[in-house]
Amino acid sequence: MTPVSRLLPLLPLLALPLAAQQLYPLDINQDALTGPADFSFLNHPLEPQDTLFVRDGHFFTLGPDLTPFTDDDARIRLFGMNLAFGANFPTPEDAPRIARRLRRLGVNLVRLHHMDSQPDSNPANANSLLTTGPYPTFNETALARLRNFLLALKSEGIYANLNLHVGYTFRPSIDNIPTLPSNAAFPNQSKPLHILHPRLVQLQADFVRGLFQRLDLRGDPVLALVELDNETSLLYAHQNGSLETTALGEYKTSLHSSWNRYLRARYASNDDLRAAWGPSTPEGPDILPSTWRPLEIHAPAAATLTTLDDGTVRVLVATAAPSGAPTVILKKTGFSATAQQPYVAEVEIRADLPAGQSRNIYWDIKQDVSPWTTAIGKNIAVTSQWQRVRMPLTPSFSMDSIGRFGLSLEKCEAAIYVRNARLSTGGQRGADPSDDLDAANIALPSSSENTTTARINDYLDFLAFLDRDYNQVLLDSTREFNSPLLPVTGTQMGFGGLMLLDAQRNLDFYDQHFYIDHYAFPNTPWDGRDWSFKDDSSIAAAWSTFTNTAAARVSARPYTVSEYNQPWPNTRAAEIGPTLAAYGSFQDWDAIVHFAYEHSRTWDAGVPHGFNLNGDWTKLVNTGQSALLFRLGLLAPDPEPLRLPAHEDLRRQFTRDRRNGSFNAAYNSYFGYQSATAIARRVELDPEATGLPEEAKQPPPDTIAAATGEFEFDRINKRFLLHAPQAAGLFGNLAGAPVTAGPLTAELAPTARGAANILLTALDGKPLAESTSMLLTNPGYTLRTQPNSNPARTQNIINYPGAATFTLEPDQSNKPSGDLNAGKAPISMEAIDATVTLNIPGPLEVYALDGNGDRLSAIPVETTETGHRFQIGGAPWYELYSPGRQSGVARRSGPPTTTKPLSIGQ
Repeated sequence: MTPVSRLLPLLPLLALPLAAQQLYPLDINQDALTGPADFSFLNHPLEPQDTLFVRDGHFFTLGPDLTPFTDDDARIRLFGMNLAFGANFPTPEDAPRIARRLRRLGVNLVRLHHMDSQPDSNPANANSLLTTGPYPTFNETALARLRNFLLALKSEGIYANLNLHVGYTFRPSIDNIPTLPSNAAFPNQSKPLHILHPRLVQLQADFVRGLFQRLDLRGDPVLALVELDNETSLLYAHQNGSLETTALGEYKTSLHSSWNRYLRARYASNDDLRAAWGPSTPEGPDILPSTWRPLEIHAPAAATLTTLDDGTVRVLVATAAPSGAPTVILKKTGFSATAQQPYVAEVEIRADLPAGQSRNIYWDIKQDVSPWTTAIGKNIAVTSQWQRVRMPLTPSFSMDSIGRFGLSLEKCEAAIYVRNARLSTGGQRGADPSDDLDAANIALPSSSENTTTARINDYLDFLAFLDRDYNQVLLDSTREFNSPLLPVTGTQMGFGGLMLLDAQRNLDFYDQHFYIDHYAFPNTPWDGRDWSFKDDSSIAAAWSTFTNTAAARVSARPYTVSEYNQPWPNTRAAEIGPTLAAYGSFQDWDAIVHFAYEHSRTWDAGVPHGFNLNGDWTKLVNTGQSALLFRLGLLAPDPEPLRLPAHEDLRRQFTRDRRNGSFNAAYNSYFGYQSATAIARRVELDPEATGLPEEAKQPPPDTIAAATGEFEFDRINKRFLLHAPQAAGLFGNLAGAPVTAGPLTAELAPTARGAANILLTALDGKPLAESTSMLLTNPGYTLRTQPNSNPARTQNIINYPGAATFTLEPDQSNKPSGDLNAGKAPISMEAIDATVTLNIPGPLEVYALDGNGDRLSAIPVETTETGHRFQIGGAPWYELYSPGRQSGVARRSGPPTTTKPLSIGQ
């Protein structure tokens, strides 16, 4: 039971499905974690024998003989934290302290991220590897701090994943690179121009060589992994449309020249090119009805439609609509379209907006009846000037008199004008009569036209070639100063999709990122006082993000997830760490890395802020257990993977369809793939496979059991149950009745809101039924203190104004949100009261632990016929101790006597 004296009142939330909860104050001193809360025993200082390399599709260490591919090589998994910006460069005094902190959390990998971003005008600031001098001018102060930090990490048994290009934005006038037309601003983080122009690629190679020469890490085991480029590729930029809009001026000329050189090398003659591509064909007649339908308006929006004398229609949205689903739709309906037939949609549009302003209008072609399946859609940035916009499409499904050509106008408060809407059949660009390989005059494909399949396939192969060439240049520069065994990857699978198998075939491993309930910034990007979240749950969403991540894993290569989070103040966030650790272990992944531990050097802020785990006690409480689950393989992997086809033709189709990171949706569309298959089975992309196994097409049962039998997912009740020999867990909706997983049963008290995350792990490497030392965690959501409140009270979660989303209570009258990036202590955690029954033999002592992991008072334990029963609530973690299984009753304060070796997959 929760001690009443320790509870604080929580004001009711406006719309979240939460009853008024009780909270208790919680402060965790990360520098003093001890006992069951301290997972330092998982690490040892890194020695040469701990050097990583790739073997048999996974990461291994060299072993005592210091020779790869021998009998003493040992499989290793990496559980990590991201650091970003200034956090990569702690002071010499802080470096060992932060390394020890991370070790206590079970961390054995730090991803050094955003080190090239925000160059320092004053090197003493040490927030970047670079200064504001011409790129690459190195910040020697930051480099000295980084070298010192790497030594501290090494002494605590923590590897480094060093990221190269992440956030640097080139400056033409300073870096001596070509300008964009009209001196337009260079794209954020230089994406994707830094990949396609030789001058920019060469400068990056200089940066890589200069960095590794200065770090001098050849043969040092602390450098475990290198990532060349973060969240971008030319394949990705093509699929999201940014390549065409950013590659302008000399950058377009460079891309065009490279394209023609590629074609000249590919085809022996113009006749060969024309035979492959086929001729261009004209567009057919317009198939849209001549008149617009009455506006489709959903309350509370209000709008009017007027047709002008020249046929232009004018729409005025009179009542602003909240953000969310479309509420004012201008449409033409009733036309037919044939699957796999090319079409081109076209419209001209403008709005009565001040010069320089724009509003986003969403335009799509879809079914006008349930389930309203969309064939294609895009956003149009509407301005005061007329613009003609074209959108080619090849629907994957037919529409028999149910097609809809629609413009969603609710986000524009000014009058909108639309004319010359058109949808025509046919029209494909192939080889034009004037195309000449020797003249190098063959145009780049355009997003405003359909192209023949052979022509677009060549272009996609060309982009993969440029991506691969960029990777190779940076790989060579990396290897020049490091071991040839150093594992290197390029970018993430969600930022290019299946053809990254072509672009990154010369690299060592594949990577992915995902987020549950990423922040939204409705007005200004990254405005810390104007943001919202949905309070989504990975479990309630049937693990769709987990399974999509699983479907991006490539066979025979290590697979890492170097960014994931379910960021504060999401009230279900305690689920993400242990459930992902369990799932990643079952899928036999090689690394999972939380984003992030910290973005700056505010190590002791003591409050949750943004993506950071530092101060986010909701997720920190079970982080060590998550490390234990994943690193030691407490859940066995599915021994035989189910292979998803990823052959060359499919890779091209996936990219032609601009699927990017939508693996589940693409495979469902192409093969009838049921994504829940990846809950029951380990899945991998296989470049040699041609068909999808029938097992992967079967509708999932209500309760999906892992092939190993060590966890199950209840789709109806939205809960995940873990029952492995050394761990048992209950996650998700646990309301209504006792819920059991292995020897662990919990029944939530009526005061609990229904969602809980209760995890029990053995700390001595023994099965729960034999363990003498166990940790039970039961974290709730956390809230900060409202600034300037008197008397002090919590800063509550409220509705974002006019939306079905949430934010923090503001502390400034002119902003809708509380500060995302800073706050006021103390912190209060939700109390989740429950009755726990543990069916294991022998005596049992249970102790609530304080924020440092020290014992509070003993909790009464009732002995039952099969085990023990006790109450929890009002503390985030509990020590379970069974003194009868060894002599004496001394509490374990050091490493376990035995630690299970990671022998999976061998």
